[in-house]
Amino acid sequence: MGLFTVFGQNRKLKEVAEELERLGRAFKQLEMEWDAVQDRVSKVLRRLARERQAEEAAGSSDGVIEGGEKTPLTSLATPPDRMSRIRSQLAARGKGGE
Repeated sequence: MGLFTVFGQNRKLKEVAEELERLGRAFKQLEMEWDAVQDRVSKVLRRLARERQAEEAAGSSDGVIEGGEKTPLTSLATPPDRMSRIRSQLAARGKGGE
């Protein structure tokens, strides 16, 4: 075995080790991304199951309140003058920025 053959094999071995490290990092990243997706999906499924149970407990299968209104997403009602306040704030911000 010649000296150049040993150096060539060492270089190839180093390249293979670097490629293996790179693939290992890519695999770990994919695992972390997949775990995040699984967490989000399970969270959504749990929320849907809770909503379904709440609807069944309320005796309503479609989430509609008497009078035909859909159930609100929040428990707090928005004030009736909300949009006018937002518009006046935006107008004031526009005057001050010019």
